[in-house]
Amino acid sequence: MGLLEELLDMSAGWPAWQSDALRRIFTVGALGETDLVEIRAMLEQAEGAPSPVPLDASHIPTLGDAQTTVLLELRDLQHVNRFAPASGMQFNPDGLNIVFGTNGAGKSGYSRVLKRACRARRSSPVLPDAYADTPGAPSATIVALDEQGNPRLYEWQEGRDADRRLAMVAVYDSHCSEDYITDEGTCDYQPYGLPQLGELTQGLTRLQSSIKQEREAVRLDASPFESLKGAHPVGQIIETLSADTDLDQLRQLGVFNQEHEDRIIEIDRLLANLDLEPQARAKDGLATRLDQAATKCRNIENVSSDRAVDRLHELHTAVLEAVEADRVAQALLQGEDGEELAGTGSDTWKTLFKAAEAFSAQVYPHAEHHPSTDEGAHCVLCQQPLAQSARERLKRFRTYVASEAATALNTANTALSNAAQRVAQGSTDVIDEATLGDLRELDATTASIVDVHQKAWSARQEWTAQAYATGNWSSPRPTPAPQPTLSAALAEKATACRNKAAELRAARDQSRIQTLANEKAFLAAKRGLATVLSLVEQYVLDARKAKHLKSLEDQLQTKALSVRITKMSQQHITNELLKAIQMELGSLGARTQKPSIKSRTSYGENLITLTLENVNSPPGTILSEGEQRAMGLAMFLAEVQLRADKSTLVFDDPSTSLDHRFRKRMARRLIVLAKERQVIVFTHDAVFLTELRMAANSQGLEPTLKTVEWADQRPGAVIEGLAWENDKFFSQLDRIQKESSHLAASCNDQLNDAESRQVRSLYAMLRGALERGIREIVLFDTVHPFADQVKIENVGAIVGFSLEDWKAIVDLHDECSGVIAAHDTPSDSQQEIPHPSELVAKLKAIRPVFEGCKKRNSEFDITTLKPHREKRNALRKA
Repeated sequence: MGLLEELLDMSAGWPAWQSDALRRIFTVGALGETDLVEIRAMLEQAEGAPSPVPLDASHIPTLGDAQTTVLLELRDLQHVNRFAPASGMQFNPDGLNIVFGTNGAGKSGYSRVLKRACRARRSSPVLPDAYADTPGAPSATIVALDEQGNPRLYEWQEGRDADRRLAMVAVYDSHCSEDYITDEGTCDYQPYGLPQLGELTQGLTRLQSSIKQEREAVRLDASPFESLKGAHPVGQIIETLSADTDLDQLRQLGVFNQEHEDRIIEIDRLLANLDLEPQARAKDGLATRLDQAATKCRNIENVSSDRAVDRLHELHTAVLEAVEADRVAQALLQGEDGEELAGTGSDTWKTLFKAAEAFSAQVYPHAEHHPSTDEGAHCVLCQQPLAQSARERLKRFRTYVASEAATALNTANTALSNAAQRVAQGSTDVIDEATLGDLRELDATTASIVDVHQKAWSARQEWTAQAYATGNWSSPRPTPAPQPTLSAALAEKATACRNKAAELRAARDQSRIQTLANEKAFLAAKRGLATVLSLVEQYVLDARKAKHLKSLEDQLQTKALSVRITKMSQQHITNELLKAIQMELGSLGARTQKPSIKSRTSYGENLITLTLENVNSPPGTILSEGEQRAMGLAMFLAEVQLRADKSTLVFDDPSTSLDHRFRKRMARRLIVLAKERQVIVFTHDAVFLTELRMAANSQGLEPTLKTVEWADQRPGAVIEGLAWENDKFFSQLDRIQKESSHLAASCNDQLNDAESRQVRSLYAMLRGALERGIREIVLFDTVHPFADQVKIENVGAIVGFSLEDWKAIVDLHDECSGVIAAHDTPSDSQQEIPHPSELVAKLKAIRPVFEGCKKRNSEFDITTLKPHREKRNALRKA
């Protein structure tokens, strides 16, 4: 099975939209943005999407019936451009057919019809006459020989499938080279069909990437309705919100009306009667506050009791005793002279001495005592050496500071200060007004004794502060707070509150409360859902869109297709194909382009391709446009040569972008092909036309020539042979003689003005023909205006040209120059216009002159030129 047959068989198992995508690639060459939009619409089965047209054999160029098809005639063209109805042309079934026409003459119209009818790889629709009142569908009849040599008629119409037999005709134009070049960036070439699959893979990947971006742009944010989740229908549907959510159910749950609002109010009333928890929580709260007040009471009671006052008195007495003991101990500070500074032994002095001790410990870390009194020690304050008397004085000071009296005084002062501070700072405000109000409702008696206790505490505080300040502890003490203590009473009430809370909780109907609470939660969720229903609906719609887009992404996966492309490339890119390409490149003179088979990775798959040796850059960076055209032509011809059939090859302006070297090589290659099969070349390139004719002449092949031109204000008129300016000398001579004979038989004996103009025209044509005859016949085409070489070998045929021949040609040329109206001259000086019969006679006389030259050329070619060439070629091959 061939590559294209395998491809068609493979696509038969694809979804219709994918097969349609490949059809588009074969039809127009690539997938554009509009194609991708329509393919997506078909994939989604969207409303208004075009109906898929799956790929079949009629869409694949050159996928015919594998039998040889040879074109005989293209006729009965209708509504084709601006062509006259029933236009057409015939083809020689053997050899080379050349159809020449200038730009705009209509040549391209015929080639477009053949491209459409023969399923060319690249073709554009044939358009009807834009000026016609009622333009119809372009159509034509094509006559072709089948495998058995029998003529068959094929009716073609624009927009209808072409016959498979005609698809065997291979059509090449300058765009065909693009069919072999991959888009991977390297200089890779593949047989026709594989790049189309590669384009399909890339097109689907582009579409998949676009859909992925669209999907990732969908933001699914459920946070605005996160609070609606719960153990009720609304919460459950929000919890499981997704693309599969039932929107009708969601909208029903989102209905909230006045009836629902009234029910919430009713549930609140029922719960107020059934639910004792708020009361229980209030009792617990009051108990906590009463416990806090009881704690404050205990603190005040501890510092205002008789025991606390007695303890403060004891501490005050201890301080006085310590002061007296310290006074006695200060005698230790006095030396024999009894001279000490005032304040020595005071608290400030003690602080200073302690600092001196600390500093000495840093300065004299190895001293036994601090401040140091060792020999050589310095005063830690003035930094002067200590005299003996100073050392003695410091020793006394150190003995005093270390004495028990000084220490006891410090301890007593500290204890008294702390105790007095606790008494002074004890606040008597133990309960706030709100708690006191709640306490009055609970127990008015207990609430009433709060003020009594607070006043008793305040009186005790004032007396204690006065006694501490004056040292007079003998005055009568205020009466202490009554018993029981306020802290005990408040703690008791706190316990009663907690017990009441426990009783309330035990008495409630939990089942009924829970039922009502659940109903209220559901109704509240409905109310919440109603406010954000549009957001929730949009979330579901976005989720569905994201799910749908993900499904499209999955359907556009190209992994399987890439694997298949790999297998097909390994199967169909063979050494046989490589050798055929190398041979074709050699015949085209592209010696620098050396193709080879290589393996590369594409989309994770190993792909076999044809590439240029040692090249990893895009074709445009290393090959000229002409070189790329040559590579494409070589691929095209290699594939054609590997086919078993010998069907017609059609070339539409194949010389575009080629320089003179490639044109010459291509012309020679087409002549070789024309010896094996029918070759039809459409061209507007006069240089290429010359190259074809010269190559054909060198191979002894006479091409069939046609010219397309305008006639009756319409393009597309076909004449046999070439137009006058491209025709050969003897053909031109025959045409002049024919027209002269016709004019001589019909004109007046005395020429009128119109007949004179016709004669002048014939003489003008003859003058140009004579110049062509000199170049083609006399000079044996040694120099050609459309060739890039001088045929040195042909110069030998020029020898033998006689003066008589020269005179006959020059005289006739001068006569032509005199007859034609090239200059405006006075009437009395104008040369008489000869009668056409005279021209006929002169033509008969001049023909033998050129025929003699032609004969000498032929004799030279046979006897001298051919043996010379054979000998030269033999030497080159040796």
